[in-house]
Amino acid sequence: MKQHFRHVVFAVPLASLLAVPPLVLAHDPYESEHEQTHEYLNAEHQAGHEQLEAQHEAAHQYPMTRREHRRLHRALRQEHRAEHQGLQEQHEDYHTSND
Repeated sequence: MKQHFRHVVFAVPLASLLAVPPLVLAHDPYESEHEQTHEYLNAEHQAGHEQLEAQHEAAHQYPMTRREHRRLHRALRQEHRAEHQGLQEQHEDYHTSND
């Protein structure tokens, strides 16, 4: 009985492993390309934020008036919006060309 139990306990997980790989390997190549494109855009997005943050920190190393400070933040906000707009356009272009 003990031996029979051991065979059943090990056979069930082994059988489930044999059934799963075809499901995992049967993915759509478009989905993979789609995921890669989104990962690229996310990396670009992150890099843009890091660049803006570095500019912000560098500018704050020097004294500035309130007016200069507001001007700095206005310029950073504009650059931030432009970065997002560019990424959004790239994203839309990708989906338009791949539909």
